[in-house]
Amino acid sequence: MRNNRIYILILGVLFAVIYSMIFDVKLDLNGDNVHYLTLAKNISDGLGYSNVTPNGTVPASHFPPGYSAFLSVFMLLGIRSLVFFKILNGILFFVSLMGIFYLLWKITDNRVLAFVCALLAVFSPHTLQFSSMVMSEMLFFFCSVVCFYALYKYSAIEGGTSRFRTLLWLFVIIIFAAYAYYVRAAGIALIFAIVIFFLFRGQWLRGIAALGGILLLLLPWWIRNRTLGIESRYFGTMMTVNPWRPEEGSISSVGEFIRKMITNFDETVIKGFREIIFPFIPVNYEVNSSVFQIVTGLFILGIILYGAWNLKLLKWAFIAYLLGQIGLFMLWHGGNESRYVIPIAPFIIVCFYNGLYCLLISRVKNSSKTTLYSPYAFLILIFALWPTVKAISVKAKEPYPPAFENYFTIAKQMQKQLPKNTVCCRKPEFFTYFAPDLYAINYLYSTEPGEVIKDMIEKNVDYVVLEQLGYASTVRYLYPAILANEDLFELMWTLPNPDTYLLKFNRERAIEKLEKNN
Repeated sequence: MRNNRIYILILGVLFAVIYSMIFDVKLDLNGDNVHYLTLAKNISDGLGYSNVTPNGTVPASHFPPGYSAFLSVFMLLGIRSLVFFKILNGILFFVSLMGIFYLLWKITDNRVLAFVCALLAVFSPHTLQFSSMVMSEMLFFFCSVVCFYALYKYSAIEGGTSRFRTLLWLFVIIIFAAYAYYVRAAGIALIFAIVIFFLFRGQWLRGIAALGGILLLLLPWWIRNRTLGIESRYFGTMMTVNPWRPEEGSISSVGEFIRKMITNFDETVIKGFREIIFPFIPVNYEVNSSVFQIVTGLFILGIILYGAWNLKLLKWAFIAYLLGQIGLFMLWHGGNESRYVIPIAPFIIVCFYNGLYCLLISRVKNSSKTTLYSPYAFLILIFALWPTVKAISVKAKEPYPPAFENYFTIAKQMQKQLPKNTVCCRKPEFFTYFAPDLYAINYLYSTEPGEVIKDMIEKNVDYVVLEQLGYASTVRYLYPAILANEDLFELMWTLPNPDTYLLKFNRERAIEKLEKNN
């Protein structure tokens, strides 16, 4: 027990030091974090899980409600600080790592291996970066760890005298698996893992009971969406060639879908897993992997699955979870590099080094102190991981990029001088964050300028922000529409370096022009 306290103390101190280094007080520029905050605010304000539009509230469905509901609890208590929510995610990350340390220690009966794997997960730059964002990844990771912890406790006491404790852990499994799905739809992989866990134990009735309990808890969300006529966006996105370029259409053949799955597998597993485990080795996501890279990636995947296989009581659950996640990566859309791997990154790291350790000791005939303490050798990788962590620390202290500074400045000034207007812009969630009294909407993703203008008319747009945030859609859809209809836009304000424009949209003239052309 004394050794455990020492390991936990070291992990805690190192995590606190590293986390304070990489902590970024700024709003993250991915956009989704603002969606979560806005939805949480709407819930706490009594508007339900909905978006606010010029025409009133509209039921939200783009994200599952779990993370926003979690944040709304703190907002109801009067806590609405961005920094607080970031720290909260850091706490979730650390507590989850302690759960992994405990699980690996108990399953392998090797404290050193558990400590080393947890420590290497602490130095994972990708996970660290997301733990400093107001994003759902850390809550999902926490729910997953609680589920595996409950599965372990269920296995450890099963067959004992306490039937109550067995059922208690079964309820914990059901509740946290269902909530994981409410946090991220990828929670379906966790549900799959639980079913497989009971299946390979020959406990059909318990498996059916667990699945039934989870589905029962998910039923309100499905009924709500069905009642409101909301269709799942996931199937539509899976069948879309490129969700950021609607003009490319949908997947129309089995061969095309298979090619998409192969591309996604290359991006998320062959490249993504390698980047998570070895972030200090550059990965080029712009080109397909070479034969050597594919073989290397498959070898890494093999070690990860072998490490999961050696997790004894939970081997089938971990293998099913990893394979379930890989299946979802292949079905989803590409273009996000290793982002979708982040919620399971610590599991990948732990399984990889456990697999590597098991391979090494399999060559040793007799167990000894050398094999027991050999995992310490893995810590040499910290010297390679440190520069990547340091790079995140440097980035965290930098100000917003100039293009975003201009964009936010326009939003803040419009909030002061022109409230209650509708603004068309890229990343409207950012605009609304700094200008909550304005309605910000995105432009239509269409290569037909007339369709873009028509959409602005229908959405009662008053102003347009033409920015240089770096998104290709602005150049592809918005800018051509403005060039083709310069008479409909009046320049109100320009901010330099880089040029960012606030344009007044003449909706009445646009209506006349549209009617004349028709």
